[in-house]
Amino acid sequence: MAPTSIRRSDRLKSKMASGPELLQTKPERLAASPSSHCTRRRKNEIGRKIAQSDLTLPDDVVIEILSWLPPKPFFRFKCVSKSWRALSSVAYDLNKHFQPTAHGLFYNTLPLEAGEVEYFSTNTSSIGFVNFSAEAGEVDNTFNVSLDSDNLMVLDCCNGLLLVKGWGLESGRDTDLYVYNPAIQNTLAVWRVPPLKHLSRFYESFSLAFDPYVQSQIHVVRFMGWCKEGVEYNYFQTFSFKTGKWKSTKKLGHGVRIITYIQGTFVKGKVHRLTTRREILSIDPNRCSYQKTQTPHSQPSSHLHIGQSQGLLNFLTLDNLKLSIWTLKSFDSQEWVLKHQLSGMNSVKNLVMHPGNNILFVASRHNRLTSVDLNTGKEEELCLLPRGAALSHTSAGCIWVYMPYYLK
Repeated sequence: MAPTSIRRSDRLKSKMASGPELLQTKPERLAASPSSHCTRRRKNEIGRKIAQSDLTLPDDVVIEILSWLPPKPFFRFKCVSKSWRALSSVAYDLNKHFQPTAHGLFYNTLPLEAGEVEYFSTNTSSIGFVNFSAEAGEVDNTFNVSLDSDNLMVLDCCNGLLLVKGWGLESGRDTDLYVYNPAIQNTLAVWRVPPLKHLSRFYESFSLAFDPYVQSQIHVVRFMGWCKEGVEYNYFQTFSFKTGKWKSTKKLGHGVRIITYIQGTFVKGKVHRLTTRREILSIDPNRCSYQKTQTPHSQPSSHLHIGQSQGLLNFLTLDNLKLSIWTLKSFDSQEWVLKHQLSGMNSVKNLVMHPGNNILFVASRHNRLTSVDLNTGKEEELCLLPRGAALSHTSAGCIWVYMPYYLK
């Protein structure tokens, strides 16, 4: 299970390597083209006759057929008729191919040390992917072809959609933000962000909010702040995919500043980010409002993380090689329950929780990627990430569990 660096050049090399075989098969393809055309014509005629006839299948049979199809045939077959399309929503929920399954991990790559090959170039993407399953082969790995930017970086991942930052090689060029679905290779939205203003201690960070059960509601939450005449200002604003506009900017309370290098999570319709006061800031993108949640007591030297698993918000603390995982029982009572504790967590560089199972993915300082079953404590080594993988405490140094979303 080796990591895949997402590059256009790799794709071209594979095509060149298989060139002679393709050249040998071309004459046969050309010779067979007339019969293939006749075959397609006969199939179309049969399809028209079936559509015009009174032949129908029982609803349960149609649902059974659709529930076994892989994603691409599923979306083709559901267009056979209006009745099949109406039954496809039921079959979608029963189809094992659409169940929330982790296909892999996305991560960013950064330039290596001086004298070594750099990842940031015109034909090289800055996004890497670790493949967990054979079905993950359908994930789009040609971002530079699909998105019009020289360099790309994942900012967030939410329920199968990626929030990607793109920028050019020229200084002062605007930054583009993409909401992208790798499973169907579709760009849902693009925003252009002008260069940052010359403000003291300026920062900004982005989070993606997407509820798969309300497909039209895609939001991007932008956190930003700066210092002016010794006073710190912190704000957030949301962009709605439905309206295509940024909503009004809301000022956060005094000293409420998020930690940009700790990734957030999306739970119960809200974006959750950790603040420098060790509180969790929960943003409601629809109402453009927020609330704060106190976290369990932790040592000042502890490394902190937040995440979600099985629809519950989790708070993780790592101190003296001991990892503690707390689960929020209720937002109203702000009651936390200690769920798991692991010892011997040495050389941890970054970690992320599986959204659907009690599994923790851990990246070590030696770029070793492992998974830990929180129920049994069993550890499994997955792969070694490349040296250029960004795993440190920076805004780019995160890893995201990818669970594909197939609906358009």
